[in-house]
Amino acid sequence: MRIVMFMASRYGLECYRAIKDMENVEVAGILTPPEQFVLRYESVKTKNMDNAIYREVIAEHEINDVPIYVTDKMNDKTSVCSVQNWNPDLIVVSGWYHIIKKEILDIPPKGIIGLHSSLLPHYRGGAPLVWQLINGESKAGITLFYMEEGTDTGDIIGQKEVLIEENDDIGTLYKKVGEEGITLLKKYIPQIANNCAPRKKQVEIEKHRVYPQRKKEDGRIDWSKPPVSIYNFVRAQTKPYPGAFSFYKGYQVFIWKCKVVSIKEKQDDFAGKVADIWEQDGKTYPVISTKEQGYGIQIIDYSLQPEDINVEIKKGECFI
Repeated sequence: MRIVMFMASRYGLECYRAIKDMENVEVAGILTPPEQFVLRYESVKTKNMDNAIYREVIAEHEINDVPIYVTDKMNDKTSVCSVQNWNPDLIVVSGWYHIIKKEILDIPPKGIIGLHSSLLPHYRGGAPLVWQLINGESKAGITLFYMEEGTDTGDIIGQKEVLIEENDDIGTLYKKVGEEGITLLKKYIPQIANNCAPRKKQVEIEKHRVYPQRKKEDGRIDWSKPPVSIYNFVRAQTKPYPGAFSFYKGYQVFIWKCKVVSIKEKQDDFAGKVADIWEQDGKTYPVISTKEQGYGIQIIDYSLQPEDINVEIKKGECFI
């Protein structure tokens, strides 16, 4: 079976490596954007993006003679012709940011399949794992599905559920979910080749909203939220993502790791005040008060801009 890959992320590269090692599969081509490109969405909004795997995709072409086409104009005539010329039976989309229109959806006889990091129809749209952590979900998952013109609305081939544990953050959850996605590809691509893969329509329920993509400025912490919500917010956006942040005396502070702790002293009503500075093994850990009496947020790992690294966080000052 001839497969074409659309990919622009590390995870897309992992999927490609798993697929190219399958029996009776030939990777007929790879579509990928330039090393730097502009993502356009919601008609007028744009976002500057980096294609982290660009050089590795070029190497696949140069070393293993895999055909590639580099474009940031996904649905123009040249892109459509390139995909048609590869004559794919199936297209696999992973780590891809562009809308795929009907001209390409209609090319492969066995369809276009993609992975979405949720248990569809829940959490359609952008940044599904981030949103699931922010919302305090106890489980996440990944879905292999047939792509169509709607946003993550196509028929489901298979799903894998993953528990969100108390100490998970976006990095550990991404890894667990990603491994299950590879398992789905290995299980169902041979079935697609033999025309015996499952195909289940998604149930349409009003609560299944489409979540928006997130921007760096969306990471600002609201200290008036419950402490568990703040903890979830921080772990949802930690490395390798841009990070949750707050401002201290005008300086931007990125908070990479925190936890909810008990505070014995009576707190002021002002959420965001540095209630205490705990010391351990020669390190200091600010504890920030919250609206929930008796509980605060201990900042375990944080950073400032390089020019601000000597700023000292002191008890009684405030984060806003």
